[in-house]
Amino acid sequence: MVGVMFDWDGVLLDSLGASFNVYNKVFTRLGTKQLTRDEFYRTQSPNWYEFYEKVGVPKTLWGEVDETWVRLYRDEDPALYPDAMDCLGSLKRLGFRLALVSNGSTTRVESELVRFGLAPLFESILCGEKQEELKPSPIMLERTLRVLGLGPQEVVYVGDAPADVQAARNARVPIIAVARGPIQAERLRAEHPDRVLGGLSELTDLLAGVV
Repeated sequence: MVGVMFDWDGVLLDSLGASFNVYNKVFTRLGTKQLTRDEFYRTQSPNWYEFYEKVGVPKTLWGEVDETWVRLYRDEDPALYPDAMDCLGSLKRLGFRLALVSNGSTTRVESELVRFGLAPLFESILCGEKQEELKPSPIMLERTLRVLGLGPQEVVYVGDAPADVQAARNARVPIIAVARGPIQAERLRAEHPDRVLGGLSELTDLLAGVV
């Protein structure tokens, strides 16, 4: 194994709580259903249109939800998970080539990477803005493989949502799922990833044994 491709939200960035808060603010403004935290964790997806369908947001409101979410999210200040920086640094020192594949918008994700000083660690950064297909489509993973010049079995993808597992399977890439809580673990195990880990320190230990 030569490369490690990471999802961003929920894997490296502790942003799901912020996203939950923002969505309920958006839904309040639009007069749609409020979600409990458990409902959000059971339905959230990196493909937000899939999420909108699951929670019953009318399709006619999707554009307005998108615009309002982006505007309100600017007031949030999510932090990196405590194990994120150590994991990335350790994998880089071990010689792994790192890439980021996120459905999040380029503007937001790249600004967060710069804020945390992580951008130089990644050889490739591919975000969902202007992509014709988001995960669980394999297209973004396949494009990243071409940028890295690697085959599907030379990398592993690290994600936190069922759509991440499905995208990796569709791209024939091994998938390691990171479950930050019991609801996430339940959803992820149902998709049968190659491994389910509780955090990125476990990932570092696992991959250190394959170099």
